[in-house]
Amino acid sequence: MVALLGVALALFLAVVAPARADSPAPVAPKASILVDADTGAVLDGVNVHEPLPPASLSKLITALAVVDALAPHSTLTVSARAAGMPAHNLNMKAGQVWVLEDAIGSLLVSSANDAAMALAEKVSGTAERFSTALMSTATRLGISDTPTLQDPAGLDDEFSVGGGNRISAYDLAIAARAVLAEPRLASVVSTRVLSFTGPDGVAHRLGNHNRLLRTYDGAVGMKTGYTRKSLHSLVAAATRNGRTMIAVILDAPGDTYGLAGTLLDKGFSTPAAAASRGVRLPPVPVVHPAVQGLATPARGAAPGEVAAATIVTAPGAKNDSWLGTVLAFALKLLLGFA
Repeated sequence: MVALLGVALALFLAVVAPARADSPAPVAPKASILVDADTGAVLDGVNVHEPLPPASLSKLITALAVVDALAPHSTLTVSARAAGMPAHNLNMKAGQVWVLEDAIGSLLVSSANDAAMALAEKVSGTAERFSTALMSTATRLGISDTPTLQDPAGLDDEFSVGGGNRISAYDLAIAARAVLAEPRLASVVSTRVLSFTGPDGVAHRLGNHNRLLRTYDGAVGMKTGYTRKSLHSLVAAATRNGRTMIAVILDAPGDTYGLAGTLLDKGFSTPAAAASRGVRLPPVPVVHPAVQGLATPARGAAPGEVAAATIVTAPGAKNDSWLGTVLAFALKLLLGFA
């Protein structure tokens, strides 16, 4: 009986092991780009200049437009329209007065659509007029692949402003590089958990949607996105050994984290000398006057020195990433998937 069980087990392993080895690779996204954030050099890419629906990656440009227009510690009053935005949202209430930093943090950490609308209305009066601010910011950054920027939240359905947005992976890399140079925004996108008390006294504790902050060694954050029209999208940034890489994934049918991790790994394995050649993004503009002199991160952001035109890393990211990797591997062993 024992011998028969041994034979059966051997046959099972002989059949299953090759099946695991031959597992299909992740399906390629419609567009992607890998950029050395320090030099602006483009290291890899597919369809980098094709404008595509970006979903909530739009919120990166919304945040940049907001810090272009508003001084730190401003406040904003929530309209009925903002309060009625579909999920993801903070459950903002009409008439509430929010602190700017809490709204921006919620926009980037938990992708709050009501925060996007409230911020747009604060800057321009209406979401429709905010399109002008988005395009103005895009022009200032050197975004040039004929983007369509109309919706502050990145919606592209019946709730969207003007049918939504379209922007290329190349242009999103430009925006991501600018985010890393803006103190308020760099500190927020690297925050794993954002905690603050809302205007109604409710304590908020928002986990960052970007799983790479917990699983990729050196991740410094950025933004996730998904709609049925855009599929999965991701902007990811990481810093290792003093070098920072940016990966953008657009229109991916499945796992964007694995795709982004592969691109980032490729960037870090590229010699710095090689990364200094070839096509480059435009220079990052000087920090807007509205944020100059700001030296403290948004409330709830990871602690650490924050200075204009520097790339901010998330303290402890390496240790957290290592622990997550070990736990994930242990779980795979337990379940038999390693």
